[in-house]
Amino acid sequence: MDLYICNYKLGDVPLIAGVMTDSDVFTVATNYMSSTDLIELRVDMFDNLAIEHVEHIFRTAREKFKKPIIATVRDTKEGGQKWISDRTGIYKAVIPFADLIDIEINSEELFSEISSHCANLRKLLIGSYHNFQETPDDDFLEQIISKGKGLGADIIKIAAYAKNADDMIRLLVFTHKHKHDAVITMSVGDKGSPSRIVSPLFGSLFTYGYIRQPSAPGQLSVNELIYILRRLKMR
Repeated sequence: MDLYICNYKLGDVPLIAGVMTDSDVFTVATNYMSSTDLIELRVDMFDNLAIEHVEHIFRTAREKFKKPIIATVRDTKEGGQKWISDRTGIYKAVIPFADLIDIEINSEELFSEISSHCANLRKLLIGSYHNFQETPDDDFLEQIISKGKGLGADIIKIAAYAKNADDMIRLLVFTHKHKHDAVITMSVGDKGSPSRIVSPLFGSLFTYGYIRQPSAPGQLSVNELIYILRRLKMR
């Protein structure tokens, strides 16, 4: 099944998601984001976590940048910057202003509760898995795909730490195997940085770049991604 976000058909070209905080929304110029396809608002990186403030940030970003928005309130167990007691309340508040919702597959109770809201409002749901210690074996990764689909995820995202180039290559091969299953993959860490560029060639729908500060080890900036992808004639 083809997936669309606004005017984008996922998989046609490598899409770049720019990772932003609440302060970025106010300080980054509109033209700076012109080549970025989507915005990921990382609520766990916000300075102010009051729901009213978070809602205001999403409204402002939507009106200012006019880009599809990914809403992420990452769990500290999978790389979140802050522990947030009411992730459910924040997700419910921002769903109307987002196009995609990213929730960890292992947060099953939260995932199940939010998935019904996504279905009602026709928002795409990303089921994500992050491992900052290793790249699990292929059997485990297959289980992640199956579990995410079973929970109702539209897209499965896997970010795993690469101890060496072999880890990165193995995840790329796995990505190619699942290129028709709506996946986003990346190898994190310095050894995995090249995956930020080449994973779309293997079937990953997005690549993520930071605007002001990295949200994961080995992440490249949006400007670096745009420059390299254009030089390689991938954009």
